[in-house]
Order: sequence, then C-alpha cells, then structure tokens
Amino acid sequence: MAPVSELVFRRTAINLRDAARLGEGEDLNDALLDFFIKLGQALIPKGGDDKAPVAYLGSLFFKQLTSAFGTSGEEGWKHVQNWAKRKAGGLFKPTYAAFSVPINEDLKDEKGNEAGNHWWLALVLNPPGGAKAEPTSVMVLDSMQRREKQFTGVAGTLKGTRGYTIEVTKMEQAGYLVIVSFIAKGDGSAGPLQRPEASKLYVENIALLKPELGLKINMGGGHGTPGIFEGTLTFALDGRVRSSAFRLDYGEAGYSLLNLEFDPFVLTKMQKNVSRFLGGYLAKEWETNGPDKKKRFEKQSARALVADVYQQENLNDCGVFVLENTLRSISMKGEFLKGMAGATPGVLKSFPWPSQEDITARKEKLKAITARMFSAAGDKGTTDLDLLLKGDAALRAEVLASLTDLDASQENMTAFAGTLQKELAARQQDKDAIDAEKAKKEEQMQQRKLDARMKKDEDAKQMQEDIKRGIVKALPKVGKRRHISSNSGSRSRSRSRSRSERKKKAKVQPKKRAENSEDSDYEVVKRKKSKERNEARDATGGRKERKEEPKQKKRRNPSSRSASESSPPKKKPSRRQEDSRSASEPRRRRR
Repeated sequence: MAPVSELVFRRTAINLRDAARLGEGEDLNDALLDFFIKLGQALIPKGGDDKAPVAYLGSLFFKQLTSAFGTSGEEGWKHVQNWAKRKAGGLFKPTYAAFSVPINEDLKDEKGNEAGNHWWLALVLNPPGGAKAEPTSVMVLDSMQRREKQFTGVAGTLKGTRGYTIEVTKMEQAGYLVIVSFIAKGDGSAGPLQRPEASKLYVENIALLKPELGLKINMGGGHGTPGIFEGTLTFALDGRVRSSAFRLDYGEAGYSLLNLEFDPFVLTKMQKNVSRFLGGYLAKEWETNGPDKKKRFEKQSARALVADVYQQENLNDCGVFVLENTLRSISMKGEFLKGMAGATPGVLKSFPWPSQEDITARKEKLKAITARMFSAAGDKGTTDLDLLLKGDAALRAEVLASLTDLDASQENMTAFAGTLQKELAARQQDKDAIDAEKAKKEEQMQQRKLDARMKKDEDAKQMQEDIKRGIVKALPKVGKRRHISSNSGSRSRSRSRSRSERKKKAKVQPKKRAENSEDSDYEVVKRKKSKERNEARDATGGRKERKEEPKQKKRRNPSSRSASESSPPKKKPSRRQEDSRSASEPRRRRR
C-alpha cells in the first residue's frame, strides 16, 4: 500500500512535517500537543474519554479567550462559548477534577524586542470549587521560570589587597540559566585583573564552570594601570537543581566568596493575567451552563500558585514538558487532583515532576510510535487512527506505553500521596481546632448574655419586693407624650402648603375682615367715586372723562436750577393714584 502523509484522530490531524518536529533540537507545535493529549484521554483512563479526570479544550483555547482585545474572562467567554459544549456533560461534569490549559507566551528581551515563544501549563484544579466553597487553584507549571533580584553592597576583595574589588549588582534566572551582573575593579598595584571566565558558581555542592561572558567594559589594566570589567556571567544549571542559594567565586583564585540568594518564585505579570482570565471564564461558564446556577461562582476563590518544578536544560523542550505534565495528570485519580488544590508550595515541591531526563526519554518514545503509526496506517490504507486502533490491539498497547509509564511512576506517586494526605489531615486538624475554639468562644458569649439577662430579671424582681415592703419608694409613672395629629394645623402642615394656597388665603382674609366690620369713610368715598366713573363711562359710550386740575406753579430754588433742568420730566399720575388722591380729600376736610 502507498504510504500516508497524515494521521487523523477524532478531528485532530498531524502530518509528516509535524512529525519531524519530534527530532532533536525541535519545538513541539500545537498540532502535536492536541493530537497526543487526545490520544492520552482516550487510552489512559480505563473507561476511555468519558472517564478522563482532566478536561482539555485545545492548545488555542487561551489565545481565542483573549482575542479581540478582551479585558476579562467574562468578556472573552463569548469567543469560546461553544468550546465546552463539545464535552459531554460540560466543563463541570463530576468526573472532571482538573482543566488543562496550555499557554503559548510571547517572550521579549530587555529592549522589548521579540525573543521567541514559550509553552507552559496552567492546570486548574477542582474547577467547580468556586461555587461550592471548596479549594480551587490555578497551578502554574513552567519549565522555564523567570526571576531576578537586585543587590546592594554585595562585594568582596582580593586577599592581601585593598584596591581590587568585585561587586554583584543583579542576578537573574531564566529556566536553567543563571545570569550574574558584576563589576570588577583594580588599581594596578597587583597587576592586571583576573579574567572573569575563570569564575565558578556553587549550588547544592555542585560547581558550575565555564560561564558565558558578556562585557560592557573590557579594560584589564596592568602593573600600575587601573582596570575594570563590567558585564554578565551566564551559568548553565542542571535542571534538577531546586535551590535558591548560590555562592560566586570570582576569577582564578584569591577573591572572597559572595553569597547570593533568590527570593522564592512568584507569579509573573503574564501568569497573574492568565489566572484572572481563567477565573472569569469559569464564573461566566458556571452562570450560563453550570449545573446549579443559583449558586454564585466566586472567581476570586481560584488562587494562583507557582509549583517548583524541574527546569528544562535547553530552549526547545518546553512543549514536551506541557505534554508530559498533562499526560501525568490524566493518569491520576480525580479525588487526588482535587486534593492537590489545597496543597502548599512546600508539599508540591515533593511531587515527582518530570525532569529533563524524563522529557528526553518521552520525546524518543513519541518519535518512535509516530513512525509506527504512520507505517500501520500505510499498510491498512487509512488515515483514521481511531479506526486503526480499534482493529489492532497490539498497536493500541504500544501507543499507550509510549504515552505513560504507570508502573515506573507508581512508587513515587504513592509516596507523594502519603505526604499530601498527611498535610491535608494536619490542615483539617488545625481547621477543626480553630472551629472548636470559635464554638467555645461563641458558647461563652451566649452564657454571658444569659447570665446578664437572669441578673436583670432578679434585680427587677427584688425591686418589686422592696416596693411592697416599703423599703423603696415606687417611682411615679410618666405618661406618654401626646401625639399631635396632622390635621391640627401643625408646623409641618403649614410648610407643606403650596404657594398658590397661601396666596389665595392672603386674598380671602381681608374680604372676611371687611364683611365683619363696619365700612370706613375711605371705603364709602371709594365706592362712590367708582360708581360715578362707571356712570360717566356709560354716558360717553365708554370714553373716560378726566377732570383737569389747575396746575400749581412751583417755586424754583436758584441754587438747584441746573439739577432740576437736567432731571427727567415727571410722569402723569395714574388713574389709581388719582382715585386715592380724591378719596383722601374728604378725610382732610373732616380733620
């Protein structure tokens, strides 16, 4: 039969070009990740894919979740809302104890330039725990962890001299590489400076030799000539080194040892962002498709932690580390994975994480089984690997053996499970002790309240007996304050009246007073004049007759003539003013 150029397993395909990336020095791509993880979910659990304890939605899931400039997991949920529906029972199916999310991070150097890509794994343990008040965590499994520390005053001298010094200003770690920034100076009294390439770095009784040198200032000096070296020393670590303490021995010999120590690994900005997005996604997924939507999913309950895993010893096996950690989680029991959500970093450090040696062996197995599957597919004349595995039990067993080492890792897993159970039991005992102490304090507080209530009742009873015996005089009873109804013209009532009502009352009150009192002379004259005006108006057809009054000449004051001439002319009196003037004349005559 003709050879095939592609293998398909449950809608995930790889071709010969993808298979070539399993070679030495090559990076694993997203197609290989998806292909082998789906194979593991189908073959490793005894019940097949339906019994797999780990949910996997694909290597491109997080990239799609954060697409279109999304700012949160809730907002990005709409881009992947149908991905979880492909899983029978959804993402919160009881058999799922974890959720595996590969992250492909874009790395940048100090100047902000692109420095390649890096795979690491975000393993969400106990996904529904945020709605059930149970431990939930986003565990970061990064085979190239990054950290750095600035130093001040970390310096040494060359023995027997005062003018030769070595100072360390910064130390960085990127996976298996440790980079030490230094400044070495000499005044020339003891000849040229010792070469930095001869430096050694000690860690866990291991001497790291032959560092890679990078110099910014290269002036070795000489006898009577000062010198200075400023640059970096890059040491390559064994990937199994877990210590954060180092000792630098600068130069060939004679310099004092410098003790250097990192702070514990902490989450990077990218890792914090991943944890925040995944928490928001789970909250939105629970709200939309959760089994109990009445319960609120607390996205902040998903704590993010960095597991101290073995570091890769090259720059191209990060994808294999992601694959290996996912396959190992698939081979675990669901209850075990849920228990890891509450483990401390100290306990997680003792977990049998894969080393560089394990990764190299796994890569060789995957390379061999891939060639075997392509050969079997060519013999059968089909690209459907699922169909091929169902008809060939021997090939199925070979593929399973290439994906997991159940017998070899069983002993280590058993030891770690015992350690984890001891920690969880001790934590449960601490929790029980705290709950018991809290219950004891609550009981004491309730007892104090009961004692105070009983004492108050006894005092009241004793007071009544003393009053009956005449020992204590009874206090007079104080009546209740009389309640003023809202209908009694209260102040609040008067304030609530509208302005129109107050104006209306102001107009009505003078009329009522006038009706209850005798008419004054002014009112009589006013009504008389009004009657005469109406009669005159009727007689003239509506025209008004005005009586001209003789003008009286006013005497001018000579001193104020200029002011009177400049003043504006006076207006004619209005009809109301004339009426009031005529009405006041009888009063003057009466006086």
